[in-house]
Amino acid sequence: LTMLTTVWLHIVALVGREGSIRCFEELPRSCVAMSEMDPKAVVRVVTLREQKEGGGFTIRRSIGSSSFVEKETDPFLMLDELPRKTFKPAEFPGAPWHPHRGMDTVMYMKRGEGSHEDSMGNKGTLRDGDCQWMTAASGIEHNEATGHPGGEMHGFQCWINLPKAHKMDPPAYADIRAASIPTATVAPGVVAKVIAGEVGELKAVVQPIVPVQCIDFMCEAGGKFSHQLPAGMSTCVVHVYEGEVLLGPMRKVVGAGQAALLSAEGDALVFEAGAKGGSFLCLAGAPINEPIVWHGPFVMNTQAEIRQCFADLQAGTFIKHKGTYRQL
Repeated sequence: LTMLTTVWLHIVALVGREGSIRCFEELPRSCVAMSEMDPKAVVRVVTLREQKEGGGFTIRRSIGSSSFVEKETDPFLMLDELPRKTFKPAEFPGAPWHPHRGMDTVMYMKRGEGSHEDSMGNKGTLRDGDCQWMTAASGIEHNEATGHPGGEMHGFQCWINLPKAHKMDPPAYADIRAASIPTATVAPGVVAKVIAGEVGELKAVVQPIVPVQCIDFMCEAGGKFSHQLPAGMSTCVVHVYEGEVLLGPMRKVVGAGQAALLSAEGDALVFEAGAKGGSFLCLAGAPINEPIVWHGPFVMNTQAEIRQCFADLQAGTFIKHKGTYRQL
């Protein structure tokens, strides 16, 4: 009994700080790991510029803009935010029929709704909190959010590269309902919605070809958390869409409409929300480290493969496989 008491007192001393006590009480199995975390530092903070995209709607681009280079964000190619706005019926132009090859595209409908259809005859509608995860791979053509009924919209689209070995796989995609996306309070004042990857015991329902983390953290004022990243996921970008957050050991302030690139070194994203709260998307992954040749909706490894994309499109042979569609 005396030995157990001594061990217990030693543990209490080790986790005596406020943040560690919180971890110990809510996630007891992660406490030891928490004390061993190596926080990532903020390398650069950029303010996002607005630009036209699709049929002429306005987005804010973080990944894929001139503020970052491809090797810094590998395997992520692009992250666009459709800022929160209310549209009149048919005002939002959407993205009319267009092809994709060589990547995953992810549409996260934070608020509002948007319908879609594809070259395989599938149709669906994303509503508040839903997500569509599409593996374009060898090729798919789709139509996004045209004929919008009007109302508030706020969303994100992310492109994730595929390695050469999977660029010509059959296409596949899933519509993931908000109720199926694991969401929970991971620390006082911090809610995590796990679109891909995991946070503690929360594991996403989608398992993409390229393992990545795509997490929507929503924080009340002063909410703080240390998120352990999986081994090898050296790429990490934070895109703040509401309020502000303090990132890393130096507590760098990043506000709405800004994005931060974090260091390749370290294995944890450490953050605290500002005085009015803060919400952001966290993207993390392991670099693929392959050549990227990108032209419009095609992302391949060589110029010859890009030329083949256009040749296939012109010849009417772009669709190589009938893909699969799931609702989760």
